Amino acid sequence: MKETPMIRLFVVEDHPVIVTGIRNLFRPSRDFIEVIGFAFNPDEALEKADPATFDIFLLDLLIPGFHPTQNVKRLKENFPGKPIVMFTSEDSSAWRKKMFEAGVMAYLLKSAEKSEIKSTLEKVSQGIVMITGRIDSEDDSKFLSTYTDPKNAVTENQRDIIYRLSIGQNQHEIADKKNTSISNIEKTLKHIRNKCGARNNTELVRIMLERGVI
Repeated sequence: MKETPMIRLFVVEDHPVIVTGIRNLFRPSRDFIEVIGFAFNPDEALEKADPATFDIFLLDLLIPGFHPTQNVKRLKENFPGKPIVMFTSEDSSAWRKKMFEAGVMAYLLKSAEKSEIKSTLEKVSQGIVMITGRIDSEDDSKFLSTYTDPKNAVTENQRDIIYRLSIGQNQHEIADKKNTSISNIEKTLKHIRNKCGARNNTELVRIMLERGVI
């Protein structure tokens, strides 16, 4: 039987009681979700977070003295490939739009049930963008739906190939690293490009970066 992978969280939250609440919400041996570290603000996160030890950032939206969009940008720049889940009490379509434009992979309300939080984290760990909460208008719904289109979901293997492209490896190097043929790499990339509507690998990388997949 295939072992369920542990989802390791690094929480960026200025309220200690919220951090404690998240820690107590999940039992690692049962839920396969664990808080492995936390910081009270993005500056502290840049100092404390070790990318080898966690899988997902759980980030508070409104941290005093810090701008939400810049917070996302800094974490993405310093921790490429680590998805960001916004965790907030702010139930606003405007903030959702801003955060998805900035590159988060989910926008979760702190009032959400445990099952919704767990499901969202599991989907994000698979590279799937998740929308939760209230949508105020048809325009907002159309905008946000572009981020959750299933055709943009990729497997772990596909995400790894795209990530390697994004850091400058060519198809020969990727094939060597993954112990497969160049033909297989090319077929995989063509398949993903067709799913995402990308005209070339450069555009594919850009789309995946915008979606927060890598």
